[in-house]
Amino acid sequence: MRRFALLVGLLGCVSFAAACRVASAPHRDSPWAERAGAVRSVELDALCRDVWEDRLVRDPLLATRLGDPRYHSELVTPSPREREDRANAARAFLARARSLDRSGFAGEDALTLALLVEELELTLAECELAVDYDSWNLDLRGGPHNLFLGLAELQPTSTREEREAFVARWKRIPAYVDQCTTNLARGLAHGRVASRTAVDRTVQQLDRLLATLVVQSPLVAPATGGGRWIEYDGREPLAAVARRELGDTTRGDDLGALNRHVGRPDFPSRTWLLLPAADDPLSPEERGAFVFAVLTTVRDEIYPAFARYRDRIERELAPLARGDTRPGVSHVEGGAEAYRVAIRRHTSLELAPEQIRDLGLAEIARIEHEIQTLGAKLFGTDSLAIVQDRLRRSAELHFTTREAVEAKARATLARAEAAVPAVFSLSPRTPCEVVRVPTHEERDTTTGYYNAPSADGARPGRYYINTFEPTTRPTYDAEALAFHESVPGHHFQIALAQELDELPPLRRFGEHNAYVEGWALYAEKLADELGLYTSDLDRMGMLSFDAWRAARLVVDTGLHAFGWTREQAIAYLNEHTLLAPDNAENEVDRYIAWPGQALGYKLGEQRILSLRREAARELGGTFRLPDFHAEVLRHGPVTLGALESELRAWIARTKAGR
Repeated sequence: MRRFALLVGLLGCVSFAAACRVASAPHRDSPWAERAGAVRSVELDALCRDVWEDRLVRDPLLATRLGDPRYHSELVTPSPREREDRANAARAFLARARSLDRSGFAGEDALTLALLVEELELTLAECELAVDYDSWNLDLRGGPHNLFLGLAELQPTSTREEREAFVARWKRIPAYVDQCTTNLARGLAHGRVASRTAVDRTVQQLDRLLATLVVQSPLVAPATGGGRWIEYDGREPLAAVARRELGDTTRGDDLGALNRHVGRPDFPSRTWLLLPAADDPLSPEERGAFVFAVLTTVRDEIYPAFARYRDRIERELAPLARGDTRPGVSHVEGGAEAYRVAIRRHTSLELAPEQIRDLGLAEIARIEHEIQTLGAKLFGTDSLAIVQDRLRRSAELHFTTREAVEAKARATLARAEAAVPAVFSLSPRTPCEVVRVPTHEERDTTTGYYNAPSADGARPGRYYINTFEPTTRPTYDAEALAFHESVPGHHFQIALAQELDELPPLRRFGEHNAYVEGWALYAEKLADELGLYTSDLDRMGMLSFDAWRAARLVVDTGLHAFGWTREQAIAYLNEHTLLAPDNAENEVDRYIAWPGQALGYKLGEQRILSLRREAARELGGTFRLPDFHAEVLRHGPVTLGALESELRAWIARTKAGR
């Protein structure tokens, strides 16, 4: 799973297009190449650049994630006006795309235009839905509180300009949160409200956020430059603190400059004192000004906005929340059409819920047979229930420490990196690193996720591993998780796509869910072909993950098309997968908040596997796996239909060349 996909979430028409006019950019020049080499048409290239630049204007958080410095100070609030503008924008760009003379288009130009038109049409369909997700949906991973807490670690602060942008953006957060609060009131006025568990758990998350001391908030941490906070009673001279903590009495004045809040009437006398990091490149005066601006903004503006958001949810939404017997989008007016569009968004296919469910049921039956066969080898029984019980209850099959969880992730990544050259002729230059999920989100997030590198590769790709309550985390599925999120999964595909400089940015950074997640699930099985699982128990983890993704087809459609309850969905995951019960609950809550997203994994993987079988059959002895992988990856993220067309064209060319 990709973290950024969670940040942009399902907010209706948050997609990679579009506006009828490109908003004026800040004074800095664009860091993006003037022209994409693979786009031959001048008109198409200009359209691609306009769409991309406008996407960054309308989604400045994406620009920051990619390392584009022009929009670090900006935020765009999710208002009805913004939604209307986005719809008008999609129409205007779509008109430009349809006016192009396609007669001379071939190769990458034809593919680029087809993908652009399809995306614009989907964007418009999302914007025109009666269901306005912003006005009622509560996402336990992508709500505004998690959005900005996650943004804090990506927002740069190295230069004076970046620090000014940091403060300016933080000043805009309260208006963003207040707009989210207003959106919920609008939804309530139209009879739309989130489900009971979503409401309750969102309030709990906000309570934890607001109970966090401001000085310890992730929203403040980037401003400290790695410094350390200590409690300070206000009576001890700063020179004495400097002698005790820094070994230098003369640095009392530095502490005073660094801690501008000390002694102010609007701060308590008993407070917290920031000690500078030994390698802080800023002077105490510079650091102190930055810290004070951020500290007061968070305390006086951002926390109160989150408090208003929290209080409205508890006071007005909680009494009217839909019961957990009706959590799916089908229970919201206009939900059936919204789910149809969500299926198209997240799978790039026109499929009925019944088709998706039936594929899931068939896959579950196949995978359960494999689990029973391997269970007989491991545990001497082919009873699925007994295998589940052994895996879930055996303490020796779970981690004991956070350090062990992280160490396993690092070792697995290193082993994969050493093995992949055998089956890939293309590989990313940008490295991948393992980091822990931040404390503020570990309780409610998934077992792991991936954050893409910055566009220039200065920030590496990051595989985030959740170390919360390690004794609840199985050892046997840790390898499959690492292969999915890092190499040869998300990092391998996403970092490589970002490095395809000949393609326009809107292709390199495209969010085609079924392709991206389908590749990562395919990577779990590819790792098995490469002999990367260290034991049959770890291979059981691979089967566990496969069952989990197949079960999603049944559970997601059950929730959003067939009227399933939350408990029914949890029970299905517990019965047909090897997930720990707490993970099953978190997963179901994710599906409730994000209709359709979970469908992309298995549907994408199935299409990649099918095309690989077709290529091997058609090419016979000349089929080479590195060549197949290169063809799958060299176009960047695409729809499954486009992938099929490109692969079949490659098969035909290869046969003709032979």
